[in-house]
Formats: sequence, C-alpha cells, structure tokens
Amino acid sequence: MIDRFDNLSVNILPLATKLTPLQGRRYTLSHSEATGEWLVSIGLKGSKQITSYDLQNVIQAEWTTKMGEYVLLGKINIDSEANDKKLAQIRYMIYQKELPFLIKMIINSDRPFFNYYPLLLDAPIHIEFQSTSSQLYQTLFIGTPRKYLIEESVNT
Repeated sequence: MIDRFDNLSVNILPLATKLTPLQGRRYTLSHSEATGEWLVSIGLKGSKQITSYDLQNVIQAEWTTKMGEYVLLGKINIDSEANDKKLAQIRYMIYQKELPFLIKMIINSDRPFFNYYPLLLDAPIHIEFQSTSSQLYQTLFIGTPRKYLIEESVNT
C-alpha cells in the first residue's frame, strides 16, 4: 500500500471552488500506471473532466443526501473489459485492501472544504462495488471522513 501523497495532484474543475458546492460535489480519483501519479479532480455532477490518456479512473464519489443526511457515496467498477470473473474477484480483493488509502487521498485533498463544513467530518461514507457478478456487487459503510484525515488536516 502507498503511504505518501508525493504523487498526488488536485484539480478543482470550473464552477466548483475550494468551498462550494456541497450538494453534488464530486470527486474522481485517477491513477497512471505508467508514472505512478494520482489525480483527484473535484467538480460538480456532470463536470467535464479532461484527463491524460494514461489516467484510469479508480473511484468516483459524490456528496449526496439520504433521508435528510449528507452521505459521501463512492463507486468503484471492479469488472474488467474482458468480463473475466476471476479478474473481477482479484480486483475486488485489491480494492478492499487499498480502499482506506484511496479514501484518505480524496478526503485530504479537500481539507479547506472540511474546515468550512466541519459537520461533514462525521457523515457516513458508503462505497459501492459495481459488478455484473451479484456476489461482488455490494455497498459497504467504511466510516466517516474524520477517520481518514491526517492528524494536522482539520482542527475540530
């Protein structure tokens, strides 16, 4: 597992700012196998993201409401292009292992936002593993943003 943010860049897409919006704020975490670089893009639902040809989207997450409470809902597609069930199972196991680091990158890339909306530090994070296999398709509760913040990130 990667434990540093040396190769992480953050891109705030137009119409989103460091502090707005809350509803519909979307994160896309992408990775380059060739360079090892990570990119978190922060934008709005429907924002057009221009990415390099070698970047692969790993996880998408969005602030939404469920039953009147804010929730960070993330989605990871674990199916391969070859529709190989064994490969999907391997990807599922890898993503489960790496998920805490992936969420930590997203949460820490948006620190000013959490300073502005400290109540979101205790909002639930749900991750949906998307797959054509019913055994792999599931939604997991993985904690709250507070769990993933690096100590000096937010003083609450």
